[in-house]
Amino acid sequence: MSGFVGIAQAASLMGITQRHVRRMCMDGKLAGTTKEGSRWRIPTCADPKLSGFKGPEDLINSQELIDIPAGKRDTALRRLGLIQGFEKYSAAHVRSGGGRTEALELFAAGNNVSKRSMERWIFRYRNEGLLGLVDTRGGGKFISQMISPDAFDYFKSIYLTQQQRSLKACWQDICYINKTEDRRWKVPSLDCMYKYVKQSIPFYVQVLHREGMAAYEAKCAPYIEKDPESVLPNQIWVGDHHQCNCWIRHQGKWVRPWLTAWLDMSSRTLVGWNVNCAPNQTTIMLAMKKGIEKYGPPDSVKIDNGKDYDSEMWTGTTKTRRRMVKKGYIDEQMVAGIYAMMNVGVSFSIPYHPQSKPIERWFDTFDRQLIKTIDTYCGKDSARKPEHLGDLLKSQKAIRNGLTLESFGNLVDGYVTKVYNHAAHSGEGMSSRSPAEVMVTRQSHRVLADGVLDLLMRVWSGELKIGKNGVRFKRLRYGQFNLELLARQGRKVRVAYDPEDLRSVHVYEAATLKLITIAEQNTLIRYGDKVSEEALRDAMRQKATVLKVAKSYRDSSLTRNMDLPTLAIEAMAASSREAPEDDMVKAIRPVRTPLDGQVREHKRRQKQRAVKIAVGAETIKSVVDLDIDLSQIQSGKRSTNVKLFDL
Repeated sequence: MSGFVGIAQAASLMGITQRHVRRMCMDGKLAGTTKEGSRWRIPTCADPKLSGFKGPEDLINSQELIDIPAGKRDTALRRLGLIQGFEKYSAAHVRSGGGRTEALELFAAGNNVSKRSMERWIFRYRNEGLLGLVDTRGGGKFISQMISPDAFDYFKSIYLTQQQRSLKACWQDICYINKTEDRRWKVPSLDCMYKYVKQSIPFYVQVLHREGMAAYEAKCAPYIEKDPESVLPNQIWVGDHHQCNCWIRHQGKWVRPWLTAWLDMSSRTLVGWNVNCAPNQTTIMLAMKKGIEKYGPPDSVKIDNGKDYDSEMWTGTTKTRRRMVKKGYIDEQMVAGIYAMMNVGVSFSIPYHPQSKPIERWFDTFDRQLIKTIDTYCGKDSARKPEHLGDLLKSQKAIRNGLTLESFGNLVDGYVTKVYNHAAHSGEGMSSRSPAEVMVTRQSHRVLADGVLDLLMRVWSGELKIGKNGVRFKRLRYGQFNLELLARQGRKVRVAYDPEDLRSVHVYEAATLKLITIAEQNTLIRYGDKVSEEALRDAMRQKATVLKVAKSYRDSSLTRNMDLPTLAIEAMAASSREAPEDDMVKAIRPVRTPLDGQVREHKRRQKQRAVKIAVGAETIKSVVDLDIDLSQIQSGKRSTNVKLFDL
């Protein structure tokens, strides 16, 4: 914006007398000069010397005009010449008895210019100087010189915020500050400001400051592109939950179902999935079990940062402890969860970053190809919600014919197995092949020992400590009178259980995951209720048995006359470490787990426990295990396979 000076300051800057300056004002030689009462207001743009320039050439080549195209600059100078000519003509006309308005009409008509254009040019020249005469239509780099740097910095400080104030409101603020505080800023018109902001503030900067980091990551942030051909089929699985965009009937009400899925990153095969109403650790387990049963375990998995996939049951460590090791990944030496037991590596997706989870694109395909065909489709958000959906869900026909959780699951099964996994894909690395065709090209197949998958795919706890009343898990206690747990009181263990049967849990050593026992749920007695004499006698009998077993651990008569120090020295000298046996290399790459070789032991203990319960012999310590072959009995042969063992 152009400034104004008085007669004395103008005379000093121009190097002439005040009387001469006053005469120039009266003769119209200083364009834009106005008289307010007895004082003259002279704009600094009226003469080059008032702006600090030595002559017209300096004005033309000044920094404020340096970026203006030559054609627009010449037009501005011609307008300046018209203004200067009018001021001289107006001064002479006024001295002859005429008025300034009449002079403007006559001058405009004589120069083939409209009166309104002359008035607009004079006003802009007084307030903005030579830049006010530049034609701003069509944009151009010169617009950047129409706003003062300080004014634009202030504008950015109030415009680039997450309050998302409109550009017009921010422009009004800087205009008000410029006027009330006399900042003498150059501020363009609102239309020019729109053009300038679009040209000078990049889109990604506006998104980051006005919409936040999440919007920036989704719309603008670059991401690392991965080569799909560098990943082998069945090498990496990606897992996540997804709430389906439709409504189904479940337990007498409308609910939106969830889909827990595992996708092979290389072949895009959906290897395992589970339809449910509330995703949790169990649904993840069921979906992964389905995939492992058909394809075997992967080399590694890429999972979500959600509390289900990132739980201690799966990774063997909490999110806080994992982040203390390394951001985004797990130290495999510290992991003791299900993934580690299958020797499966784990990496975690970047939070709120869909590009790091390829399965997100599959969910879009699933929604587009299948979910949109369902009558109760509800859309991804309120803007895409069908208008008739509310009335449809209230109709008796929809309630009667609506999909159930089971029928919806069957629909998903058919889509995956019959359509998606066998449809040609045009994505990178697919070469118009189907996921099933790419999956069969894998070079190796990882396998688990028979029966181990069923043992692994239970709900596992973290490390628990055995107390005097057994182990406490899920607010329940197990193994109150269990002799195996009593012998390990104070040690750390892990428990696994079938989510559909909490009456008993399998207890394992925390470090080696070796089976210790199958512990029954403790019996609870309500406060104030009378305990029967039979129940009390049974509890006392079990307690006495535990005490008797504890006392029987030591027979003092055996060491009464023994020289224990000498015996200990000789025993330690005779002890030696045995060399470990080398494992045989197998072509099918067997997966070693801590539970290998324990399947038969589990079955034996289960049978033994069932027999004892059936005959009411829970307190017997020693039993005869009869291994009778039915075929030998039928053939008349006598079986001699009888063995005696202690529990």
